[in-house]
Amino acid sequence: MCLAWLWTGIASAQTSAQDLSSQCPPFPDETAETLRWEVVSVPDMLYCRALRTDDGAEAFALTISRESPFKPRRGDRAEESLANGREVQWYRGEVPNEPNVLIREALLELENDRVMHIFMRANDAEQLARRQQYVLSLSLPPLND
Repeated sequence: MCLAWLWTGIASAQTSAQDLSSQCPPFPDETAETLRWEVVSVPDMLYCRALRTDDGAEAFALTISRESPFKPRRGDRAEESLANGREVQWYRGEVPNEPNVLIREALLELENDRVMHIFMRANDAEQLARRQQYVLSLSLPPLND
C-alpha cells in the first residue's frame, strides 16, 4: 500500500512538471533535442530556464508575468532582431564582477497584460548570437499590437 502511494506521488509530480514545461514556448524540432526546460511557477510568474541537454548549462531564461523588474534603458540598446514577425530590441547588461561576460535582455509585451522578460549571458559574440537564435526560433506567445 505504501509503495503504491509513493508511486502515485512520483507520477503526479512528473505530470505537474510536464504541465509546467508545456506553458513555456515550445522548442522547434531542430533544437528540441539539444535544449530542455527547467520550470518554476510561483503566483503570477512562470520562470522557464533553457538548459543544454549535453552539459546542463543555461542557454537563456525567460519569465512570463504581469510585471517585470527589468526596465529597459534607451542607452543600453544593442541588437534588434525579429521573432514571429515582431521586432525584438536587445539591451546590454553587465555583471560588475564579470566584466567580460556578454549580457542581453529583452522585454516583450504579450496578450492579457503580460510581459516576457528574456535574459542570457555568453562568453563571446558567437555564443551570444547562437543563444539569441535559440530565442528567436521559439514559438513565442502572441504579442500585443
